Amino acid sequence: MRMLLAIDQSKDSKAAITLLQKMQWPAGSTLILLHVTTIDDRPVPTESSRLSRKKSGDAEEPLARVQSELQRLEQLLGSDTLQVQSMVVNGVPGQEILNAIQKKKIDVVALGSRGLSRISGLLMGSVSEWVLNDALCSVLIGRPTARRGKSSNTLNVLLATDGSPDAWKAVDILKELGLPPESTITLLHVIKKHMYETAQCVDRAGKSQAEFSKLAKDLCRDRDSAGVRLLKATRDALGSLSLTIQERVALGHETEEILKAARQQTADLILMGSRGKTGLRRFLMGGVARTVSRHAPCSVLVVRAPKKT
Repeated sequence: MRMLLAIDQSKDSKAAITLLQKMQWPAGSTLILLHVTTIDDRPVPTESSRLSRKKSGDAEEPLARVQSELQRLEQLLGSDTLQVQSMVVNGVPGQEILNAIQKKKIDVVALGSRGLSRISGLLMGSVSEWVLNDALCSVLIGRPTARRGKSSNTLNVLLATDGSPDAWKAVDILKELGLPPESTITLLHVIKKHMYETAQCVDRAGKSQAEFSKLAKDLCRDRDSAGVRLLKATRDALGSLSLTIQERVALGHETEEILKAARQQTADLILMGSRGKTGLRRFLMGGVARTVSRHAPCSVLVVRAPKKT
Protein backbone atom coordinates (compact mmCIF):
# COMPACT_ATOMS: atom_id res chain seq x y z
CA MET A 1 0.00 0.00 0.00
CA ARG A 2 1.25 3.48 -0.88
CA MET A 3 0.13 6.34 1.37
CA LEU A 4 0.62 10.10 1.40
CA LEU A 5 0.35 12.18 4.59
CA ALA A 6 0.11 15.95 4.18
CA ILE A 7 1.73 17.72 7.16
CA ASP A 8 0.91 21.28 8.26
CA GLN A 9 1.18 21.24 12.10
CA SER A 10 -2.56 21.86 12.62
CA LYS A 11 -4.34 19.85 15.32
CA ASP A 12 -6.38 18.06 12.63
CA SER A 13 -3.19 17.05 10.84
CA LYS A 14 -1.83 15.76 14.15
CA ALA A 15 -5.04 13.74 14.60
CA ALA A 16 -4.36 12.03 11.27
CA ILE A 17 -0.79 11.28 12.41
CA THR A 18 -2.05 9.77 15.68
CA LEU A 19 -4.52 7.58 13.79
CA LEU A 20 -1.89 6.28 11.37
CA GLN A 21 0.49 5.63 14.26
CA LYS A 22 -1.97 3.18 15.84
CA MET A 23 -2.25 0.98 12.76
CA GLN A 24 -0.06 -1.86 11.53
CA TRP A 25 0.28 -1.49 7.78
CA PRO A 26 0.79 -4.37 5.32
CA ALA A 27 4.38 -5.48 4.77
CA GLY A 28 6.08 -3.46 2.05
CA SER A 29 3.91 -0.37 2.55
CA THR A 30 5.28 3.11 1.90
CA LEU A 31 4.28 6.37 3.59
CA ILE A 32 5.31 9.65 2.02
CA LEU A 33 5.26 12.72 4.26
CA LEU A 34 4.51 15.87 2.27
CA HIS A 35 4.83 19.47 3.41
CA VAL A 36 3.82 22.22 1.02
CA THR A 37 5.44 25.60 1.64
CA THR A 38 3.58 28.71 0.56
CA ILE A 39 4.21 32.46 0.64
CA ASP A 40 2.48 32.50 4.04
CA ASP A 41 5.16 30.11 5.36
CA ARG A 42 7.91 32.65 4.61
CA PRO A 43 6.98 35.89 6.37
CA VAL A 44 8.92 39.00 5.43
CA PRO A 45 11.42 39.63 8.26
CA THR A 46 11.22 42.94 10.07
CA GLU A 47 13.87 44.69 12.13
CA SER A 48 12.02 43.83 15.36
CA SER A 49 11.75 40.15 14.39
CA ARG A 50 15.47 40.03 13.58
CA LEU A 51 16.34 41.56 16.94
CA SER A 52 13.97 39.21 18.70
CA ARG A 53 15.55 36.12 17.10
CA LYS A 54 19.02 37.42 17.84
CA LYS A 55 18.15 38.11 21.46
CA SER A 56 16.52 34.72 22.01
CA GLY A 57 19.21 32.85 20.13
CA ASP A 58 16.60 31.23 17.93
CA ALA A 59 18.03 31.48 14.44
CA GLU A 60 16.27 28.41 13.09
CA GLU A 61 14.49 29.17 9.82
CA PRO A 62 10.95 27.90 9.09
CA LEU A 63 12.20 25.38 6.52
CA ALA A 64 14.71 23.97 8.98
CA ARG A 65 11.93 23.49 11.52
CA VAL A 66 9.82 21.71 8.93
CA GLN A 67 12.67 19.37 7.99
CA SER A 68 13.32 18.67 11.67
CA GLU A 69 9.66 17.76 12.19
CA LEU A 70 9.63 15.51 9.13
CA GLN A 71 12.69 13.66 10.43
CA ARG A 72 10.95 13.19 13.78
CA LEU A 73 7.86 11.79 12.08
CA GLU A 74 9.96 9.43 9.95
CA GLN A 75 11.32 7.88 13.13
CA LEU A 76 7.92 7.89 14.85
CA LEU A 77 5.92 6.25 12.05
CA GLY A 78 8.53 4.02 10.44
CA SER A 79 8.49 0.28 11.19
CA ASP A 80 9.52 -3.09 9.79
CA THR A 81 6.44 -3.06 7.55
CA LEU A 82 6.30 0.66 6.75
CA GLN A 83 8.97 2.65 4.93
CA VAL A 84 8.66 6.41 5.48
CA GLN A 85 9.94 9.09 3.10
CA SER A 86 9.67 12.89 3.17
CA MET A 87 9.32 15.59 0.56
CA VAL A 88 8.95 19.38 0.72
CA VAL A 89 7.55 21.30 -2.24
CA ASN A 90 6.52 24.89 -2.85
CA GLY A 91 3.16 25.79 -4.33
CA VAL A 92 -0.58 25.67 -3.76
CA PRO A 93 -1.28 22.96 -1.13
CA GLY A 94 -4.34 21.37 -2.76
CA GLN A 95 -2.74 21.23 -6.20
CA GLU A 96 0.59 19.91 -4.90
CA ILE A 97 -1.15 17.16 -2.91
CA LEU A 98 -3.08 16.08 -6.01
CA ASN A 99 0.11 16.19 -8.09
CA ALA A 100 1.92 13.98 -5.56
CA ILE A 101 -0.97 11.50 -5.54
CA GLN A 102 -0.68 11.08 -9.29
CA LYS A 103 3.12 11.01 -9.52
CA LYS A 104 3.62 8.64 -6.57
CA LYS A 105 0.64 6.38 -7.45
CA ILE A 106 -0.90 6.80 -4.01
CA ASP A 107 -3.61 4.45 -2.68
CA VAL A 108 -4.60 6.49 0.39
CA VAL A 109 -3.98 10.18 1.12
CA ALA A 110 -4.36 11.55 4.66
CA LEU A 111 -4.69 15.19 5.71
CA GLY A 112 -6.32 17.29 8.39
CA SER A 113 -9.88 18.51 8.01
CA ARG A 114 -8.69 22.09 8.44
CA GLY A 115 -5.21 23.56 8.27
CA LEU A 116 -3.42 26.26 10.23
CA SER A 117 -5.05 28.99 8.17
CA ARG A 118 -8.57 27.74 8.84
CA ILE A 119 -11.38 30.18 9.41
CA SER A 120 -13.38 29.71 12.61
CA GLY A 121 -16.83 28.29 11.93
CA LEU A 122 -15.95 26.28 8.84
CA LEU A 123 -16.31 22.51 9.27
CA MET A 124 -13.85 21.70 6.50
CA GLY A 125 -11.10 23.69 4.88
CA SER A 126 -10.73 24.46 1.20
CA VAL A 127 -7.69 22.16 0.81
CA SER A 128 -9.39 19.09 2.33
CA GLU A 129 -12.55 19.74 0.28
CA TRP A 130 -10.45 20.07 -2.87
CA VAL A 131 -8.56 16.84 -2.27
CA LEU A 132 -11.68 14.95 -1.18
CA ASN A 133 -13.51 15.93 -4.35
CA ASP A 134 -10.70 15.52 -6.90
CA ALA A 135 -8.36 12.78 -5.63
CA LEU A 136 -8.61 9.52 -7.55
CA CYS A 137 -7.61 7.52 -4.46
CA SER A 138 -9.11 6.97 -1.01
CA VAL A 139 -8.98 10.00 1.32
CA LEU A 140 -8.55 10.07 5.10
CA ILE A 141 -9.77 13.31 6.70
CA GLY A 142 -8.24 13.67 10.18
CA ARG A 143 -10.15 15.11 13.13
CA PRO A 144 -9.45 14.92 16.90
CA THR A 145 -11.76 12.67 18.92
CA ALA A 146 -12.46 12.89 22.65
CA ARG A 147 -11.56 9.57 24.32
CA ARG A 148 -13.90 9.48 27.27
CA GLY A 149 -12.18 7.09 29.65
CA LYS A 150 -11.17 4.60 26.93
CA SER A 151 -7.75 3.20 26.21
CA SER A 152 -5.83 5.31 23.74
CA ASN A 153 -4.43 2.07 22.28
CA THR A 154 -7.77 0.96 20.84
CA LEU A 155 -9.99 2.28 18.08
CA ASN A 156 -13.75 2.39 17.61
CA VAL A 157 -14.43 2.06 13.87
CA LEU A 158 -17.78 2.58 12.17
CA LEU A 159 -18.09 0.93 8.74
CA ALA A 160 -21.10 2.18 6.78
CA THR A 161 -21.93 -0.26 4.00
CA ASP A 162 -24.50 -0.38 1.21
CA GLY A 163 -23.05 -3.12 -1.00
CA SER A 164 -21.56 -0.71 -3.57
CA PRO A 165 -18.10 -1.40 -5.09
CA ASP A 166 -16.64 1.45 -3.02
CA ALA A 167 -18.17 0.02 0.17
CA TRP A 168 -16.67 -3.42 -0.52
CA LYS A 169 -13.31 -1.76 -1.16
CA ALA A 170 -13.67 -0.20 2.31
CA VAL A 171 -14.01 -3.73 3.71
CA ASP A 172 -10.78 -4.73 1.96
CA ILE A 173 -8.95 -1.71 3.36
CA LEU A 174 -10.29 -2.39 6.85
CA LYS A 175 -8.78 -5.87 6.70
CA GLU A 176 -5.41 -4.36 5.77
CA LEU A 177 -5.34 -1.60 8.38
CA GLY A 178 -4.06 -3.76 11.24
CA LEU A 179 -6.25 -2.26 13.99
CA PRO A 180 -4.98 -2.42 17.58
CA PRO A 181 -6.16 -5.40 19.70
CA GLU A 182 -9.46 -4.90 21.54
CA SER A 183 -10.65 -2.41 18.92
CA THR A 184 -14.33 -2.48 17.97
CA ILE A 185 -15.90 -2.45 14.51
CA THR A 186 -19.56 -1.46 14.11
CA LEU A 187 -21.16 -2.44 10.80
CA LEU A 188 -23.99 -0.11 9.81
CA HIS A 189 -26.52 -0.47 7.01
CA VAL A 190 -29.11 2.26 6.53
CA ILE A 191 -32.45 1.61 4.85
CA LYS A 192 -33.96 4.81 3.55
CA LYS A 193 -37.23 5.55 5.29
CA HIS A 194 -40.44 6.82 3.74
CA MET A 195 -41.51 10.34 4.67
CA TYR A 196 -44.25 9.06 6.99
CA GLU A 197 -41.92 6.71 8.92
CA THR A 198 -39.95 7.46 12.09
CA ALA A 199 -36.19 6.90 12.11
CA GLN A 200 -35.16 3.91 14.26
CA CYS A 201 -32.36 1.39 14.56
CA VAL A 202 -31.71 -2.16 15.75
CA ASP A 203 -28.42 -3.50 17.15
CA ARG A 204 -27.55 -7.18 17.06
CA ALA A 205 -25.72 -7.10 20.42
CA GLY A 206 -26.47 -10.34 22.30
CA LYS A 207 -28.95 -11.59 19.69
CA SER A 208 -28.80 -14.58 17.36
CA GLN A 209 -28.89 -14.12 13.60
CA ALA A 210 -32.54 -15.23 13.55
CA GLU A 211 -33.54 -12.82 16.32
CA PHE A 212 -31.69 -9.95 14.66
CA SER A 213 -33.34 -10.71 11.30
CA LYS A 214 -36.82 -10.72 12.88
CA LEU A 215 -36.25 -7.42 14.66
CA ALA A 216 -34.91 -5.84 11.47
CA LYS A 217 -37.92 -7.15 9.54
CA ASP A 218 -40.33 -5.69 12.10
CA LEU A 219 -38.48 -2.37 11.93
CA CYS A 220 -38.14 -2.08 8.17
CA ARG A 221 -41.39 -3.74 7.04
CA ASP A 222 -39.91 -6.44 4.80
CA ARG A 223 -37.27 -4.09 3.32
CA ASP A 224 -34.61 -5.49 5.63
CA SER A 225 -33.75 -8.80 3.96
CA ALA A 226 -31.02 -7.52 1.64
CA GLY A 227 -29.55 -5.32 4.40
CA VAL A 228 -29.34 -8.16 6.93
CA ARG A 229 -27.74 -10.43 4.32
CA LEU A 230 -25.28 -7.65 3.46
CA LEU A 231 -24.26 -7.23 7.11
CA LYS A 232 -23.76 -10.99 7.46
CA ALA A 233 -21.66 -11.10 4.28
CA THR A 234 -19.61 -8.15 5.52
CA ARG A 235 -19.10 -9.77 8.92
CA ASP A 236 -18.02 -13.01 7.23
CA ALA A 237 -15.56 -11.06 5.07
CA LEU A 238 -14.02 -9.62 8.25
CA GLY A 239 -13.99 -12.98 10.00
CA SER A 240 -10.20 -13.21 9.95
CA LEU A 241 -9.96 -10.20 12.30
CA SER A 242 -9.83 -11.09 16.01
CA LEU A 243 -11.84 -8.03 17.00
CA THR A 244 -15.27 -7.24 18.42
CA ILE A 245 -17.73 -6.78 15.53
CA GLN A 246 -21.18 -5.30 16.06
CA GLU A 247 -24.06 -5.05 13.57
CA ARG A 248 -26.65 -2.31 13.27
CA VAL A 249 -29.58 -1.75 10.90
CA ALA A 250 -31.14 1.71 10.81
CA LEU A 251 -34.27 3.05 9.17
CA GLY A 252 -33.74 6.70 8.31
CA HIS A 253 -31.66 9.11 6.20
CA GLU A 254 -28.19 7.78 5.39
CA THR A 255 -26.23 10.86 6.47
CA GLU A 256 -28.17 11.39 9.70
CA GLU A 257 -27.93 7.74 10.76
CA ILE A 258 -24.18 7.50 10.06
CA LEU A 259 -23.48 10.65 12.08
CA LYS A 260 -25.82 9.51 14.86
CA ALA A 261 -24.12 6.11 15.08
CA ALA A 262 -20.67 7.74 15.11
CA ARG A 263 -21.67 9.89 18.10
CA GLN A 264 -23.35 7.04 19.98
CA GLN A 265 -20.44 4.65 19.41
CA THR A 266 -17.85 7.37 20.18
CA ALA A 267 -16.22 6.42 16.89
CA ASP A 268 -12.59 7.31 16.21
CA LEU A 269 -12.94 6.57 12.50
CA ILE A 270 -15.77 6.28 9.98
CA LEU A 271 -15.14 4.16 6.89
CA MET A 272 -17.45 4.53 3.92
CA GLY A 273 -17.49 4.34 0.17
CA SER A 274 -17.15 7.48 -1.90
CA ARG A 275 -20.31 6.70 -3.84
CA GLY A 276 -23.26 4.46 -3.09
CA LYS A 277 -25.14 2.20 -5.45
CA THR A 278 -27.05 5.16 -6.87
CA GLY A 279 -23.94 7.28 -7.43
CA LEU A 280 -23.19 8.31 -11.00
CA ARG A 281 -19.77 7.21 -12.21
CA ARG A 282 -19.01 10.67 -13.57
CA PHE A 283 -19.14 12.11 -10.06
CA LEU A 284 -16.11 11.39 -7.85
CA MET A 285 -17.92 12.18 -4.60
CA GLY A 286 -21.41 11.19 -3.50
CA GLY A 287 -23.57 13.55 -1.46
CA VAL A 288 -23.67 11.28 1.61
CA ALA A 289 -19.88 10.87 1.76
CA ARG A 290 -19.35 14.61 1.29
CA THR A 291 -21.80 15.57 4.05
CA VAL A 292 -20.50 12.96 6.51
CA SER A 293 -16.94 14.14 5.90
CA ARG A 294 -17.95 17.73 6.67
CA HIS A 295 -19.93 17.07 9.85
CA ALA A 296 -18.43 13.92 11.39
CA PRO A 297 -17.29 14.12 15.04
CA CYS A 298 -14.21 12.05 14.18
CA SER A 299 -11.85 11.15 11.36
CA VAL A 300 -13.37 9.83 8.12
CA LEU A 301 -11.84 7.50 5.53
CA VAL A 302 -13.67 7.86 2.20
CA VAL A 303 -12.80 4.87 0.02
CA ARG A 304 -12.70 4.75 -3.76
CA ALA A 305 -12.52 1.44 -5.60
CA PRO A 306 -10.02 1.35 -8.47
CA LYS A 307 -11.59 2.54 -11.71
CA LYS A 308 -12.20 -0.29 -14.17
CA THR A 309 -10.34 0.08 -17.44
